Amino acid sequence: MVADDRSEDRAEDRAEDRADDRSEDRAEALLAGLTPAQRDAVTTTASRLCIIAGAGSGKTRVLTRRVAWQSAQANIDPRRVLVLTFTRRAASELRSRLKSLGMREAIAAGTFHSVALALLKRYWDHCDRPHMKLLPSRYSLLAKANPQLDTTTVAAINTEISWARARLITPERYAAEATEARRRPPRSAEFTASAYAAFQQAKNTRRLIDFDDVLALCHSVLTKQPAFADAQRWFYRHLFVDEFQDVNPLQFAVLSAWLGPESSLALVGDPDQAIYGFNGADPDFIRRVDRHFPGIAVMHLRTNFRSTPEVLFAAARVLNSEPQPATRASGDWPTVTVTEGDDEASVLVQAIRSRRLEGASWRDQAVLARTNAQLPALRKALTALGVPTRRRDTGLLRHPEIVDLLNRWHSDTALSTMLTDEQMRLRHDRPVNDQTVILDAFMSLAADHLTLEPRATIGDFTVSLRSDDRVGEAVDAVELCTFHSAKGLEWPIVHLVGLEDGLVPVAFARSRAAREEERRLLYVAATRARQELHVMWCSNRVVASKPMERSPSPWLEAFVSDKPADQTPTGPPREVLDLLRRLRDSHSGDDPAERASELLTDLHQWRSAVARAARIKPSAVLKDSTLRRIAQQEPSSISELSAVIGPIMADRFGPRLLEIIHPAD
Repeated sequence: MVADDRSEDRAEDRAEDRADDRSEDRAEALLAGLTPAQRDAVTTTASRLCIIAGAGSGKTRVLTRRVAWQSAQANIDPRRVLVLTFTRRAASELRSRLKSLGMREAIAAGTFHSVALALLKRYWDHCDRPHMKLLPSRYSLLAKANPQLDTTTVAAINTEISWARARLITPERYAAEATEARRRPPRSAEFTASAYAAFQQAKNTRRLIDFDDVLALCHSVLTKQPAFADAQRWFYRHLFVDEFQDVNPLQFAVLSAWLGPESSLALVGDPDQAIYGFNGADPDFIRRVDRHFPGIAVMHLRTNFRSTPEVLFAAARVLNSEPQPATRASGDWPTVTVTEGDDEASVLVQAIRSRRLEGASWRDQAVLARTNAQLPALRKALTALGVPTRRRDTGLLRHPEIVDLLNRWHSDTALSTMLTDEQMRLRHDRPVNDQTVILDAFMSLAADHLTLEPRATIGDFTVSLRSDDRVGEAVDAVELCTFHSAKGLEWPIVHLVGLEDGLVPVAFARSRAAREEERRLLYVAATRARQELHVMWCSNRVVASKPMERSPSPWLEAFVSDKPADQTPTGPPREVLDLLRRLRDSHSGDDPAERASELLTDLHQWRSAVARAARIKPSAVLKDSTLRRIAQQEPSSISELSAVIGPIMADRFGPRLLEIIHPAD
């Protein structure tokens, strides 16, 4: 018996050793292909971590690898992981990637709103209270409560309520806060505050809640119901937050309230991609993350795996920052094209067709515009000229296939029942086409919803889905979307249209903070391009039935190349440089003031030539004050010039400027 016991023990030891070896192999496989910086971000044992991940730096890869690796090392319990995102699409992608990494457990991932709503339902069940009904559309209730108001005013009030709720501003405080923030509410701040209060009362009377209430009530439960809150903190004690730069004060309050003494936290985001200020997002949370979470470890991912060096260099100019290091091979410099009026669509079609190589897909290209209002006319014109298009914001619930499916089921039916039955029905042989892809996408989202809310009904799911209905059509077509909706996406070829003052930046961005966000928004749009970036602006448009002259965006100059191969000169012709040299050589005076004056004249001529080539204002190249400093200091090297005009502009214009300042003998 002793021998048998020893033999059995040795067998168990060998089995454990094999299991350990498999675990080590899996853990090492999860680190394969990561850069040293990515590897550090995945493996660090810091319980509070913020990863500043630049555009295209592999943040989703790092986030999913961190969840999987830390789980494989038993540093975290995957059953206790909660990933907070801002879109269902992002949550679904995270789950899919984690599954492909060998995660057996279904990781809980969802938007702030869906996670908060699931918590509220657990709380209502815990207290044996009836569930409050979720209001699918705040606009409809506002319109019913204010029948005397026109649709534009109702929409404006809706916007103001969203602004206030995101910042935890009550109706009583609205007028003062809106005045201080220089808001432009409909009619008056007092009138809007009154409508806001009436709306809140109408919801309470009908026992309705909207999506902002979901977050506010969740925060209240976490801060005022300690026993229940502690149970939730224990159950989900490893929190991961994607796109942390997009959190608003209300979401941040919910996140902070969820954290307990034993909670771990990993935040991923990029302050350069903070573009949702209109929704209340505050980039201060990530910029000063160490103040909000004292002792948190901060790591940086800068290497860009998406775009060519030329795209990254141009995008960095928009922000006046250093370009990210690129791993992709060098490519073409972005192009800049100016159009007139009705020519915009035809020029765009020509550009799209010329870039569609033989055998390539239409979906390899995207057209991005600052506003939704620009897209319908472009889509109509492109379709008429034979270019297939699709809109990113086409609602999944509006597809006939999904309408037919939902018509077969009552909204109170358990979502799990519908999912099981429909999957069985769809399991039979069927052609793979656009319709089946759409149905599969819907089923996948339903399965994701059940991981957060196992007892959800079909009605619960569809109401929640309407808050973030972003699944696009699976067709081969050029994609049209706004700069905002392009966030998180990428294409080999991107066309940016309408880079005009009044659109980029948009006319209502008056404050410094708003204009800086517009600058970041253009940066985000530019960094969607993997290989080619093409920029267009229109010198005149019909606005409100009247032709109007347009000025280029003040940031258009960032995309203008000075490479000789581009056929777009950004400096004076060679004969002009020769003339400048001859004039300088013939100068016999030694008066420093006179020399500085002549040099300043030469610099102004050079700047005018650059501006004419790019069709931008001369001051958009270099300011007058900068030209004066150059003329006075006469820098003699790129490094000296960099101290005057900055490293990016010095790298771009330095050689030509030095030729003007110090002509060759």
